[in-house]
Amino acid sequence: MMFPFQKILCPTDFSDASMCGVKLGSEMAENYGSEIIIVNVHKPIPKLPTPRIEASDVTFDITAYEAEVIKDAEKNLASLSDSILGKSLKPKLVVRLGRPAEEILKVAEEENVDAICIATHGRTGLAHIVFGSVAQRVVRRAQCIVVTVPRCD
Repeated sequence: MMFPFQKILCPTDFSDASMCGVKLGSEMAENYGSEIIIVNVHKPIPKLPTPRIEASDVTFDITAYEAEVIKDAEKNLASLSDSILGKSLKPKLVVRLGRPAEEILKVAEEENVDAICIATHGRTGLAHIVFGSVAQRVVRRAQCIVVTVPRCD
């Protein structure tokens, strides 16, 4: 592992807290000439059993909906890239469907990143126990350096 990092992965859920991780990652990438990859992960829509024909004539096309979610996320990533990243950075933008921590780790491995720059949301108490933390799961399982960024008000 060498510093400066060659590839930096910045996960975002478009929350204010996650922007802190993207901002720090972009500053690191700009200062050291690193490649930056920004990833957004959406949980897939659960597939439900097909309803009985008599129950309803209404159908919901999950595949089409997921395609729209991906398209919207790609648009939001491009907008984020334009507004936050410096002009010299040309990030790779990635959208995935799946469990956030698992998909972040998959992208990190596939892209052979040197570091993951991830924000913490700072949940405590019952919310932390019930929901856990994507950042915490990434820190525990990552095969590279993970920089955690607290909220940057």
